[in-house]
Amino acid sequence: MQSPSASSTSSTLASGAARRVHYRHQIHSLVYVNLDQGNGGIVRNLSQNGAAVQAVGALHPHQFIRVRFDLLHPRTRVEARAQVAWATPTGQAGLRFVEMAPQTRRQLNDWIFTSLLRGIEQASLVLAGQNQEDDLILSSSARPPIRLPHPGQGEAAEDRPHDDSLVLPWWPVPIAPRTLATLLDALVLFAAVMTFFCVFFVIVKALPPWPLALGLVFGVSGCFTALYWYLFGVMGRGTPGLLLARTAIGAESEEKLRDGEARFR
Repeated sequence: MQSPSASSTSSTLASGAARRVHYRHQIHSLVYVNLDQGNGGIVRNLSQNGAAVQAVGALHPHQFIRVRFDLLHPRTRVEARAQVAWATPTGQAGLRFVEMAPQTRRQLNDWIFTSLLRGIEQASLVLAGQNQEDDLILSSSARPPIRLPHPGQGEAAEDRPHDDSLVLPWWPVPIAPRTLATLLDALVLFAAVMTFFCVFFVIVKALPPWPLALGLVFGVSGCFTALYWYLFGVMGRGTPGLLLARTAIGAESEEKLRDGEARFR
């Protein structure tokens, strides 16, 4: 035989469920709620017009209380005046919001909608993971592999000019820009040293002994090289040989560009 209190509780729950016309969103995380008179609890489900709570202290039907709780992801604070629609002696109760700011009600609706979308997205990822393995999409037929040419195939690597080599009309083979710059700098230094010795022999009018002449050659060459590098390589924007090599690279690139435009014109 059912007790009168149990029958009244069951009738209260049934009437509360019958009057529920709005969707109740289940809360899967702990959301603490503050109630009046030092009471509190957790929110079990939530809608735009009410909530189901598990309170520490028992509530009474038709009781008016102040409700305050915070929702996460996105963070939303809800403060409202609620009426207890149904309650049990164990602390379970259904609350109906009777006074709530319009902005708070709009934020609450947005939070419920966002949570629904997040749940749908997580469910779709789980279903997609069950149907597809490692997210691999295989073609119907095998594709041939892409093979890159080996540097040793065809003509020999040493017989092919480098991409940055210069082809000069007055030089029989392609030459690297660095080699061209070094060669031009060496010619400038050789001309400077020869000019110095020509002036020296005109003034001295005699050939010094070979040990002195050899030392003089090395000394003058070293001094001219150091001075040349300091003036052009350190203080300037580059040695004359380097600048001429850059000019040759630019002229060749411009000529190749003109040839390409003429071919496709």
